[in-house]
Amino acid sequence: MASIKIRNVSKTYGAGAGAHIALADVSMDIEDGEFVALLGPSGSGKTTILRAIAGLETLDSGSIEIDGQVVSGPNIHLAPERRRVAVVFQNHALWPQMTVADNVMFPLLVDRKRNPDIERRVSDALLNVDLQALGERYPDQLSGGQKQRVALARAMVGNPQVILFDEPLASLDVELRRDMQRLIARAKSPHTAIVYVTHNQEEALALADKVAVLSGGQIHQVDTPLALSQEPSTRMVASFVGGRNILKAKVLASAGRNQVTLDVGGYVFAARCREQPAGPLAWVSVQPGGFEPADGEDGMAMRTDYVFFQGDSYLMEGQALSGADDELLTVRLPLAAKPEVGSLHRLRVMDAWVLPDDIEPHL
Repeated sequence: MASIKIRNVSKTYGAGAGAHIALADVSMDIEDGEFVALLGPSGSGKTTILRAIAGLETLDSGSIEIDGQVVSGPNIHLAPERRRVAVVFQNHALWPQMTVADNVMFPLLVDRKRNPDIERRVSDALLNVDLQALGERYPDQLSGGQKQRVALARAMVGNPQVILFDEPLASLDVELRRDMQRLIARAKSPHTAIVYVTHNQEEALALADKVAVLSGGQIHQVDTPLALSQEPSTRMVASFVGGRNILKAKVLASAGRNQVTLDVGGYVFAARCREQPAGPLAWVSVQPGGFEPADGEDGMAMRTDYVFFQGDSYLMEGQALSGADDELLTVRLPLAAKPEVGSLHRLRVMDAWVLPDDIEPHL
């Protein structure tokens, strides 16, 4: 079994005016058998966490435990090869002079006593990634997707306590990414913790049991994919996960313990909330698909600036005409709506969520 405990971890690169704070007092737990995605924009700190777990980075402060053992901490830094951690990199990191089978075999050779039946285990690992016929080829004879399958087989073959994925699908096209997602899903095990770094929210939500959203070296929210999509805590999470629209609203009245009535530019609607807002204003988020066309004068007015055909719907971008506080909106509408650039639309909000952990907007 494997679990990871990250406690008050900080890391800064450089010094003085050029210093970059990669992690700022980060703490989180990854339980036995859990698949956790670290999601965030470039420079958010997600890869630094992964490299620290792997032992490829030292910490300025804080500690990391794997299966109850402190592997990084004050005056402690266990070497990467002693952590029983496997890493799948974006660039595959295969040895070009070795065959596919030898690349996969290499982790087993580090400790032969722990890994008997080496040839059988290599054969099983290649079978798991559908490369059983390519064991004698060399990396330069493989496609990008095949190389990433070899890297995945190598990571799984030694039954590591932890598997770390560092943006493994970033260089693959859409179809290959889908194939690799299926193979990575196979790697889930009740005996292995998985940490998956990505800036692609679709990958994170599709694969992970929990997602940690990072920005500026800090974790903004750790939750299930469904909770992140439906109930983001901050404006950063709301905008990054699902591209939700964020509006400043006047709080009119309570509509029940977990619902409140809001006003945006004269349009009144109900929104879900964790608890009633404390002040007269609140940030409210609405998914692009949380609107529907409104009849007549009812609804929020929007001027259409861009229209993008999506196959089964239209994605429309434009200005919400809400008095002095015009807001940019992204709205998904059915094909029957037939939006046009420059047209005025009235929209009814069907599902909205009050952001609970953000600073109240100023009057």
